Amino acid sequence: MAVPDILNERTCKKQEPSSSQMPKTVAKSKVRIEREKEFLLKAPEVSLFMACLGLINELRGLEAAFKQWESTRPDFQIKANAVLARLNETVDATERFDIVMPVMGYGQFSPFFWRWFNWWDDYFKSLTLTQIGDIGRQAREGFPTVNEYRPENHWVTYRNTPAFTLVPT
Repeated sequence: MAVPDILNERTCKKQEPSSSQMPKTVAKSKVRIEREKEFLLKAPEVSLFMACLGLINELRGLEAAFKQWESTRPDFQIKANAVLARLNETVDATERFDIVMPVMGYGQFSPFFWRWFNWWDDYFKSLTLTQIGDIGRQAREGFPTVNEYRPENHWVTYRNTPAFTLVPT
């Protein structure tokens, strides 16, 4: 299964286009949209967690840059809204893992989603980079063994603390 761009590492550094570069377009190709829809419908649970983690880390980076005066409020809001839209779609797809109403409103995620996310996040923090890379490789290549990597116990009783807040000060 091909994994779309939402699992790639992201950097939050501002890249200035040079005069010889064409500006990036906002419009997505139909092929890319279909690939992303298929990913959200069929990806293993760990892949959706990794996608959520990447997007949440991107939001954390944008917030940190804003707080360090590396971006303006309008620039922060535009970029954060774009990432938040992708995160909303990705979080909504976690419903197939029995997470009841994961998205409560735009940018508002349920306590059930945060329990699930924190459960996976703590598990990933206990792994080495080599183990995480192996899990990602297995997921990309569609190995069924990727489903053997799961945190212990159940997420339902886990803490529901949100992983980020988008209230710049």
